[in-house]
Order: sequence, then C-alpha cells, then structure tokens
Amino acid sequence: MHLLDVLEAFLIDEAGARPGDGVVVAFSGGADSTALLHGLTRVAPGLGLRVVAAHLDHALDPGSAERADAARSIATRLGVPCLVERRPVPAARRGGAGLEAEARRIRYAFLDEVRRAQGCRWIATAHHRDDQAETVLLRARFGSGPLGLAGIQPRRGPILRPLLALCRADLRAALETEGLSWIDDPTNLDRARPRNAIRRVLALAAAEAAAPDVAERLARVAARADGARAAADRTLARALESRREFDGASVSLSAMRRLPSTLVTPALAMLHRQAGLEYPASRRAAAEIEGQMRRGGLFACDCGRGWMWEARAARMHLVRRERKEPAPDLFTYTLELPGELEVKELSLRFRVLVSPVLPWMFEVSPRRAALALPAEHGRRVTVRNRRPGDLIRPLGWQKSCRVKDLLINRKVARRDRSRLPLLASGPDVIWIPGVAIDDRFKVGTERQVWLAEILPTGGLAAESDHETAQAPSAAPKSFSRRA
Repeated sequence: MHLLDVLEAFLIDEAGARPGDGVVVAFSGGADSTALLHGLTRVAPGLGLRVVAAHLDHALDPGSAERADAARSIATRLGVPCLVERRPVPAARRGGAGLEAEARRIRYAFLDEVRRAQGCRWIATAHHRDDQAETVLLRARFGSGPLGLAGIQPRRGPILRPLLALCRADLRAALETEGLSWIDDPTNLDRARPRNAIRRVLALAAAEAAAPDVAERLARVAARADGARAAADRTLARALESRREFDGASVSLSAMRRLPSTLVTPALAMLHRQAGLEYPASRRAAAEIEGQMRRGGLFACDCGRGWMWEARAARMHLVRRERKEPAPDLFTYTLELPGELEVKELSLRFRVLVSPVLPWMFEVSPRRAALALPAEHGRRVTVRNRRPGDLIRPLGWQKSCRVKDLLINRKVARRDRSRLPLLASGPDVIWIPGVAIDDRFKVGTERQVWLAEILPTGGLAAESDHETAQAPSAAPKSFSRRA
C-alpha cells in the first residue's frame, strides 16, 4: 500500500474531511511522524486541508531541546509551520503518576490547545501497524480483556491515527524514496518503559523472524476484539434503550437495575463510549454506582475526569459535573452561512454547512439538525442562549409556545437551560439542540439542506463529533417526532 493512497482514503472515508478542515500533526521529528507530515503535505492541497505541526519538548533528557530545533527544521523543509513548546514532565508530574503516563497527558493537552488555537478540527498521530501489534502484546501482558485487546482506535474524538494500515518499514521506505531524513529519540531505547520492553525484551522483531506476518496477525486480533466490543455495545445499547444527549448519554434506569452484576461494568463502559469519553470509569467507581443503583431511589455518583452518573426520573444519565460557577451571561454570536464559530462560554464549536438530505435527518439527534433555511450563501444567523419571551413552534405543532415552558416540559435540567446554544434567524428560534426544530424550517422535498452541528472544543475527553457520519440513537420517549 502506498502512503499517499492510505492517507487520502482514510481522510475521506474514515474522517469525512471537508475543505477548510485543519489538521495538527503530533510531530516528534522521528521517522513515523515525518512520514505522516510528508504524506499530509502531499494529499492536503487536493482535499482543501490545512496542516500544522506541533512538537512538545518533554525535557526528559539533555538532548531534547536540540531535537526540538531539528524537528522545526524538518517541518520547515516540508513547508509546514511548526509550533514548538517546552513543558518539563518531571516538574509537572502529579502525585504518583507514572512518567510515561504523565508525558502522554501533557502531550495530548498541548496538542489539543494547539488544535483549538489554530482552529483545527483534527489531531493526527503517526501510530502504525507495528505500534498496534506492540499495544496488543502490552495489554495482553497486563491481562486486558476484549476492550484492551482492541488496541489503538483509528479515530477517537478529534484524534486520527491514519497510518494503522502501514508498518514501520513502509513509512521508512516512503521517506527513503523521497530522500527525506529524520531524527532518532534515544528515550525509545529505555527498557524501563513498558512499550520499549515489549519492543526490545519481548522482542517483537524476534517474533517476526519466526513468523514474518506476526504484526499483521496481531492487528487482526485487535480488529476482531474491536468488532466483538462493538457488537456487545450494540446489544447493550438496545437492551438499555441508550441514547446520546446534549449533556452526555443516558440509559433506562430500570433496565440497568435488571442487569446481572457481570454486565454492569461493560454497560457503564458502553455508556462512556457513547458520550464520547476516551476511558471508562475505574473499578472502584463502577462498584460504588452499582451499590447505589441496587439500593433503589435516586442517586448521583462521581465517576472521575469531570463527569458523574445520576438518576433522573426513569433514566440514568452520564453528565459533566455541575460547575460551581454561575450560568453564562447572555451571549450572541453572528454566523455567516456556511461557516463555523466557537462559543467560548460553552466550550464548543457551532458549524452550519450545506448537505444532501440523508436518512438520519428524519430522526432525533441531540447535536445536529437539518434545516430548510433559504439557500443563499452569506445569509446570517445567530447562535445565542435563551432570552425572556423566546418562542418556538415545535415540529408538528400548530402554534408557538414559550421556549422556557418547552424546556421544562421536555425535562431539561435547570442548570442546562441557559447553556443550550439556540440557533436563531432574526427573532425566530430555529433549533434548540436535543429539544426541538421549529416547524417552519423542517426538511420537506429539498435535495440540499443546511446541516447545523455542535462540535466540542473542551479537550480530548469531550464528546466525539463522529456522530455526524453515523446514525443517531433512538428518539426519546418524551418526544418521538424528529427534534
């Protein structure tokens, strides 16, 4: 497989890249990330993408600053701007966190800051098939189940791993063909690091000598484990009547209580994935919520990383912990169509673009909506929170009602009512995410419509925007018509 063909196919088919999207490349200057950056510089112009490189100096060894300068030089030769920053990991280390885990946390936080500052949609990393094989071996060493053996995901929120179909040798061959050089990181030889132990001590290279396709076989293990995990998620989602919501995800509380104990932890992990979180809750948190759930009544339980489980009415919700700060002040943003803007008060991006009519547009989706707005480009709409006296005529209704009354009727939590980003045209409220579309803007016989969607900007554990390419979850029972 050719590097450029793999990248182009991934960006189109897996990422759904659109002209104007920006990609931040996690750039170490090593062979893998240099191949990724080189490949993106070749395919990006044809797809209308912007490419930015970002290099973080962890200050873990005396030569790290020199490598940072070398990485910047390589990016410059490839014609790509490179943002370099130094953040010493030892000084920022939290409590008993491992050095490697802490370096990863700091690195991804830096990459996401660059992504938001540069107005980019994606972060691309250079993980490849050999990395996938090493990950499967590493997780097998620690006794991981199917989720762990699924290995590195090709897409997780804003993070793309477009090179998983290629091996390390493929990438180096591509660089050698182009006469491109790279730098080597001596920390990759440190056998105290678990991944390096897999690479050196357990000798993946030796395994390949005995079975040349061992990396490919391990990649198949990861693919099958991921398929099993996805099938289990679908089964649990149906049984628990799960759905995505504006503030996270939820399941039927009575169905959760009927689950045997052995399925509670997988069900909670499914709920976290549905909300777009990168990691499931800890075993301790899962045990605590199961105990509260079995005792009956309403409950709330912190599940870490800024999120909590809580029972409301007949459903169990996974939501962000309620912040202590007050609701945001009144805000209004003007958006020219097609376009995208950041709502800083809510840590999200709001985008409206042209789309063909698709089947999901006639179902409920909490973070996107199809709207039959007048078709001319350059039309202006506003994104704002609610105001006293706001009215909307929900789909299928014959008359308008107050937005405030509708939010109460649809059981939107009080804390969220001032945080919903309403889309409006002049005085008319067009869309309340997850609640209602105004009947006057419903999709009819149009062949093209305006697609409005909400994208997170609040970090890598925020909700994934991948649902724009997937079918939405089932409609809430409280409003079965398309919202």
